Amino acid sequence: MVPIFAVEVRSPDDYGPAAERTLAAKIRDYFSAGTTVVWDVDLVSEDMIRKYVSSNPDSPTIFRSGDLAEAEPAVPGWTFEVDRLLKR
Repeated sequence: MVPIFAVEVRSPDDYGPAAERTLAAKIRDYFSAGTTVVWDVDLVSEDMIRKYVSSNPDSPTIFRSGDLAEAEPAVPGWTFEVDRLLKR
């Protein structure tokens, strides 16, 4: 079964040109399989969540501290406070 919404949380090894290519390929694979929305969660960057949508994969929506992230159209009406990622 293919998820309609996927979340990729970066680990310390998920940075640099090779890692970016790997993540881009993984996102393409999700979309090829039928996933609608993919989040790239990056706790190191100011751009903490990049939301990719299958209908426009080259233009991610960026969510930062203070924002309410969403996963439309995959999960209608659902939101997530980005600042919750900062609580450890």
